[in-house]
Amino acid sequence: MRNLFVYVFITSMVLGFFSCSNTESGCDSVDECLSIYDFEGARKYINDGYSFEKGEKVKSITIAESKYWADQGDIDKALTVIDESWGIEDSDWSEADWQAWKYNIIDKGVTSCCEKGNYKQAKIYALKAADDINVDGQKIGESTGDWQDKKGNTYDSQWRCEDDGVKPCSEIKTKGPSMRESLLKKISQFEELLKQ
Repeated sequence: MRNLFVYVFITSMVLGFFSCSNTESGCDSVDECLSIYDFEGARKYINDGYSFEKGEKVKSITIAESKYWADQGDIDKALTVIDESWGIEDSDWSEADWQAWKYNIIDKGVTSCCEKGNYKQAKIYALKAADDINVDGQKIGESTGDWQDKKGNTYDSQWRCEDDGVKPCSEIKTKGPSMRESLLKKISQFEELLKQ
């Protein structure tokens, strides 16, 4: 009788353990799934827990999976993963940081193609980069929130600039070059270097 009790207890524990697991690989959280590259399993945990965690989970999965595919040489798949996360709340992943991450993956593809001498594919990847956003992920021409007096001193507001600075004060705008322009320049430099 005692052996039967032990058998039933152990069996129920084992079955309970597997039923709590959300995926075939047996991972029990986003982080655990990501550690074993089970991206589909990680996605099953996006909606568990608190709703404010959802965006952070999507960001973690997107970064891990896109990096994985880029490291495997599948830049197109990595970019698809990133594009699928478009629209995540800005408080979870700011657009500037999202754009900068996407640029990072495109840059990896461009570099890999250039090292192989495949400049046509490198240019195709470069064309997928934004032409109105700089490499920091900021829209070119938008305000940075800072102001500058005519001597070049920078201030965090217009009134502070006008009070403390030497007038006139001008708003500082985000500058380029754009992501696309930077990548095309990089490709040209590779081509020039290999001609020598």
